[in-house]
This record gives sequence, structure tokens and C-alpha cells, in this order.
Amino acid sequence: MKKIMIPANKVQSEFSVKKSRFISMVFPVENDMEVRSKLKELRVEHPSSRHVVWSYVLGDAGTLYGLSDDGEPHGTAGRPALEVLKGSGLTYVALFVIRYFGGTKLGTGGLVSAYTQAAQDVLALVNSVEKIEYSKYSLSCSYAQYEGVKAILLENKALDCVEDFSEGVTISGKVPRRNIEDCRRDVKNFSQGSIEINIVEEE
Repeated sequence: MKKIMIPANKVQSEFSVKKSRFISMVFPVENDMEVRSKLKELRVEHPSSRHVVWSYVLGDAGTLYGLSDDGEPHGTAGRPALEVLKGSGLTYVALFVIRYFGGTKLGTGGLVSAYTQAAQDVLALVNSVEKIEYSKYSLSCSYAQYEGVKAILLENKALDCVEDFSEGVTISGKVPRRNIEDCRRDVKNFSQGSIEINIVEEE
């Protein structure tokens, strides 16, 4: 299965050409609504900027795209930025380029070059991480089985474990979706079939 790579956090870069400032930002995002929310924030933060160009790539396969030239000549801003973004191998990512006009027009070729550089510069700073899909689970075991079960859960990268100790032990949390079948098998073998991992829901 191909890994889903996303930006680890926000990054920013800036350069100038013919007195126009290009401020580039990359954000991890979950959906297009979050992209538009970031856009509104940036317009408030940069009220005197001439353009806020944006593009995004979404979906586990990285096949959902969006872009805007935001008033720049068609195809000179959002499209070149998106092409660089698509070539990065990242998904669930939004790229914004804020331009403060310097008084000198760059021409269509100059704009394409500037927005391409803006995208390349900021993406070079991105640290990427794998996006992990989790399944929520719960199980019940005896006190005697607890240490062994807990070790199996940790070996399978379980997170957010909540433990309830009463007559027996109830454990709930989340485990990487790709590990759930191995986790089920290991717990079943350890307990000789007496413990069943229940999947509560997937996120």
C-alpha cells in the first residue's frame, strides 16, 4: 500500500522580484472548507496585498485539486503553483502565495516563473510525515491477561489507551488501521481465543 504523505506543519518562505513580494505558505488541511477558512484568515492578515493565490491537493490518492489565480492573468499563478504542488508527492496540503505588488508588471512569463519559484521555495522547507488511518477498538480481559494484552497493543502502535479496572479490565483506544488484523490475531493467539477485539468505529 502506497504511503500517504502530508506536511508535518505550516511552513513559510518569501522572495522579491522587481519589488513585488511573494510570501508563500504551506498548511496541512483536511478538506476544501479548511482551505477556504485559511484563505479568509490570510486576507485579514494581509489586507494590503494585491493577490492571494492558492492551490491544494486532497484525498488519499492525491487526486482532488483546486486552484485560484485571484486576479492574476489566467493560468499564470494558481496553475503553475498547483503543478509544483502535485509534483511534491504530498496530499492534504494547501499552498498560498501572497503577492504585494511592487509597481512593475512582470508579464505572463514572469508571473509563471515567480509563482513557480514561490511554490518550489516553500515546498523545499516542508517536512513530510505519513498520514496514519486509525480504527477505534475496545476489548475486555482478565487481570492475569492484562500485561500480555497491553504489550501486544503497544507493539501494534496503539494510541490513546483508556483502561478501566473493575471485575476485569476493559481497554479502549485506537490502532493503525493497517495493524488491526495483526493485533486481532496476536491477541487471539495469546488468549487462546478468549479475547475479541471489537472495532467501535473508524476515523
